Amino acid sequence: MSTWHPPAPPGLNTGPLPRRSAPGLWLQFGLQWFWLPFRIVWDFLDNSVAFDGTAEPGVAKFVLTPSRYRLERQGTREEWEAWAGRALDRGIERGLATVRRNQEFNANKYRYKFKGDELVPRTTIRRRYYRGIGLDGLAVLAARRGWQVDWSSGTAEVRVFRPQGG
Repeated sequence: MSTWHPPAPPGLNTGPLPRRSAPGLWLQFGLQWFWLPFRIVWDFLDNSVAFDGTAEPGVAKFVLTPSRYRLERQGTREEWEAWAGRALDRGIERGLATVRRNQEFNANKYRYKFKGDELVPRTTIRRRYYRGIGLDGLAVLAARRGWQVDWSSGTAEVRVFRPQGG
């Protein structure tokens, strides 16, 4: 696959983001075990959580594991690329599954059908996955897989989509 991707708009910082502070990470790692049960219950009771093609499965999105702690503190660019690549692969898989589910729904004889943008495979990648490589690194990883970054989506949660015909 090609690694060409549409360039970012002028003024958008696409480089690696600054590392998180050691005290902040240490506090998050130590205190997560106190708030994690409440967060899991809240997520379970929240009806707005849908299978929408995000790259974050289950409870893992709330936990700062020792390996992620080490990555956040002293990860190399290659380690960040592997981390972001795995998240991107999960997101792509979930985005394609969502589109397949919509197409199966359309195949049945229901009155309402999914159209247009709802049939374009897309996913979202949060900042915690591409912090060490930046948006430009994420765009290169997406381009290797035949996808593109939606530059208008912001920097906290980036939308990635597969262009029509890709």
